[in-house]
Amino acid sequence: MTQRTRRSLALLTSGVLALPLLAGCGAGEDDGGPAAAGPDIALTAREQVADGGVLRWAVDSLPETLNSFQADADATTGRIAGAVLPQLFTLDAKGRPVANPDYLEKAEVIEREPKQVVLYRLNQKAVWSDGREIGAPDFVAQWRALNGKDSAYWTARNAGYERIEKIERGKNDLEVKVTFVRPYADWRSLFTPLYPKQVMGTPEAFNEGARGALKVTAGPFNLGAVDKKTGTAALTRNPRWWGRPAKLDSLVLTAVPRAGRPAALAAGKVDLAEVDRAGADRIALAHRDAGRVDGSHGPGASLTPAQATLSWALAHGTDEAKAREEQESRQKNDEAVKKYADEQSALRGFEVRKSLEPSYTQLAMNGASGPLSDERVRRAIARALDRKELAEIVLKPLGLPAKPVGSHLALAGQQAYADNSDALGGQDTHAAQALLADAGWRRGGKLTEPAAKAGPEGEGATDDGKTRAGGAGAPAGAKPGPGDGTGDDGLYIVGQDDGRNGAVRRDRPDRQGRAGGRAALVAGPRVLQEGPAPFAGEPALGAPGERPSPALAPASLAAQQEEALLAQAGAIEDGKRAAAAAAARADGEDGGEDAKEPARAT
Repeated sequence: MTQRTRRSLALLTSGVLALPLLAGCGAGEDDGGPAAAGPDIALTAREQVADGGVLRWAVDSLPETLNSFQADADATTGRIAGAVLPQLFTLDAKGRPVANPDYLEKAEVIEREPKQVVLYRLNQKAVWSDGREIGAPDFVAQWRALNGKDSAYWTARNAGYERIEKIERGKNDLEVKVTFVRPYADWRSLFTPLYPKQVMGTPEAFNEGARGALKVTAGPFNLGAVDKKTGTAALTRNPRWWGRPAKLDSLVLTAVPRAGRPAALAAGKVDLAEVDRAGADRIALAHRDAGRVDGSHGPGASLTPAQATLSWALAHGTDEAKAREEQESRQKNDEAVKKYADEQSALRGFEVRKSLEPSYTQLAMNGASGPLSDERVRRAIARALDRKELAEIVLKPLGLPAKPVGSHLALAGQQAYADNSDALGGQDTHAAQALLADAGWRRGGKLTEPAAKAGPEGEGATDDGKTRAGGAGAPAGAKPGPGDGTGDDGLYIVGQDDGRNGAVRRDRPDRQGRAGGRAALVAGPRVLQEGPAPFAGEPALGAPGERPSPALAPASLAAQQEEALLAQAGAIEDGKRAAAAAAARADGEDGGEDAKEPARAT
């Protein structure tokens, strides 16, 4: 497929912003309901796609690691893993997980009592690039690396793997039996991607062995050179692939900032790119104006007639120095206008496709300790948020339907989707205030620092200056929890896992995570996604440590949202520190009885 014979394409995709629900009730497997919006992706039959050629695909950046389960993995990490490593389950057109026949003959739950047992029957043709069969040793190595029991593994998430009790060989080498300690509905999300035991077998191999290269792979593509200087990562067709061969000879992932993607598309540096709203608008203008630039947009569009007259006067004035400076400025502007016009002409050859992607962004609350261990406080925060307004803020500008998600198990159109949003109730500030009052919180209270513990616990503890649930500022009668004193208790950004959410994490010295349990957002498997993902569900009020399967609804990771959420978290911490300092001064002055401080949700 050459550049001259194909129709170039730009993609405008967005996810759904979800704040998961109180209840996890689901419908039958076939009751997914209509999707939130139909895709606009111009499906083409496989036989109509030409064989061969190179496709250059724009990505945000080259990955810092090729290990999808590390904290600094990103969307490009997932894209490469999806091409070169086993994906036991993939998503169909409705975003439903289906067994991948290239690796699985069958996968099913064969026992539910006394414990859930899943049997995987592997495709006998499925082998690693070193000739070894894909089998139970790879499953065992990945489970041991990700179950959270060994802190020597620098893992970013372990959801589901900590539920596994044991993994055994079945009747033969092609069968793998996985037994769970307790039922796990999202078992299809596990072992995708599946890494070889050479990567997962030891902490050293896991932590460093797959950061810059993958020596053993098993996918339709092989991983070629990752060139930091040119900002490209090459994927070449695997000649030993046992499934249907890839159509492309090679796929070149090219790092291009979003702002520069229209220019890169116009210059022929990339063939496929996900664009933001500004990029999509620019392509639309190119079609509207037939590639001509009339001065209403682009360089110089903001220049007023008065400014233009002044510029001409300076360029032709008697002050030679100013005239020369203005002439150079005018020349640069003319060159920029010409370049912009050429790009607009080239952008007429591109089509923009819009679609919701099977992803979400959610706000989950850690109910294990701290103020949020009280269900009334979690309910109050949930009732205070207007999900509809949040969805409209993000989705309406993109011309996409702004309907919040009604389930924390699946997205609209997927199996098991059922709208349970009415279980909690809609946005109601008065109801939220009543719930907080019932929990013992009131406005205008004081905050005090927790007393330091004596003995070994006190010596090993560090004071982060945050309010603990059992001290002043907590509801009357509240008892300290095991996670008290962290200050970030209850503030949990989905896409990250920490010790309080079931994961045992150990940060590398040169990759220190944020204190207080706030780690960097981590991207899971995605479908054509890199951009901001909107909000659309309700806050999770259930037990911590459980989140929707990446296979059911992979989380979208966007730098803009990460910055906004972390800035918001920082503001909360600053406010707590200031309140604590003020309370300490007030206590010194009046020695009065400590008051209660309300939990404030943002």
